[in-house]
Amino acid sequence: MATQTADYTRSLIEASLDPLVTIAPDGKITDVNAATESITGCSRTELIGTDFSNYFTDPEKARNGYQEVFREGQVRDYPLELRHRDGRVASVLYNASVYRDEKGAVVGVFAAARDITGRKQAEDALQRATAYTRSLIEASLDPLVTIAPNGKITDVNAATESITGRSRQELIGTDFCGYFTFPEKAREGYQQVFREGLVRDYPLELRQRDGRVTSVLYNASVYRDEEGEVVGVFAAARDITERKLAEERIRQQSREILELSTPVMQVWEGVVAVPLIGCLDSQRTQQFMERLLDRIVETNSPVALVDIMGVPTIDTQTAQHLIETITAVRLLGAQVVLTGVRPAIAQTLVHLGIDLSGITTRSSMAAGLLVALDLLKLQVVKKSDTR
Repeated sequence: MATQTADYTRSLIEASLDPLVTIAPDGKITDVNAATESITGCSRTELIGTDFSNYFTDPEKARNGYQEVFREGQVRDYPLELRHRDGRVASVLYNASVYRDEKGAVVGVFAAARDITGRKQAEDALQRATAYTRSLIEASLDPLVTIAPNGKITDVNAATESITGRSRQELIGTDFCGYFTFPEKAREGYQQVFREGLVRDYPLELRQRDGRVTSVLYNASVYRDEEGEVVGVFAAARDITERKLAEERIRQQSREILELSTPVMQVWEGVVAVPLIGCLDSQRTQQFMERLLDRIVETNSPVALVDIMGVPTIDTQTAQHLIETITAVRLLGAQVVLTGVRPAIAQTLVHLGIDLSGITTRSSMAAGLLVALDLLKLQVVKKSDTR
């Protein structure tokens, strides 16, 4: 009967796919199964009587492990690396407990190893992939952020920390919208991503901790889990502060050029003149009208000379702009003399059917100035020779 029990116990031990080993209090191996022979590359005869810790890449850690079992009674998922005779290394987790004799005295440790090499390799590969992905995210000069469906920030990169003046720990878990000058617009933006899948060049203004404001354009799209379910939004911001400053400088320069190309001068007391040079579009005509009207009021001038000698061509739209300006001047109680009307321009105006019959015209500004003086009841006379 005892022999049958022993045979049965042995068959169970050998049936285990996990390496099993018994260890004496002095650390010597007292028994192993076939799985232990396989994972070490050593036979049962070679293993029994040798130091248990010698078969690991870190013998001291192995020694501490089985000694802990003798002290505590057991260990769970104790990580070690078993070295095969040919140099291969297997990652294992040991579960071990003491076993006793008939009198209850501890006589050794029974340890079972679970080979987790495949799992460890998968974890290492995942860790490397995660580290690689993280390095790419951190390498981006653009602020990157992930947002949950409830609007909470779930991750950021260093560029986001820099542009907001807040650490990653401070940002994660807070409302994405709270860092913009217009929170509601920011909320509408990420909600649009969840509805439509993406947004491009969505303009926002990020407010830093110190109060500075940065103009950004966001490109954002949803990202999904393994089952294809949308779990959040990945958004990248492009700092366009310098671009906006450059655009404003260009606009300012354009305004200055327009002002230089459309000067309003007082040529005589009660007479202002505008020499127009170049093409007249809607924007320039509007500015020309505003500057002329302001100058007439400022100087209290009853006569305005509008010279079109420098305008290369006249079309219907340009002529209409001129008529609107003249009408506006008349509403201020002033009169307009249109000068610089060349023969080619005159023919074009006739061909276009533009009616200038109610407008005083002259071929040159000098002739127009004489008309203006006449309207003011002034006369230019030659200075007498007093010699």
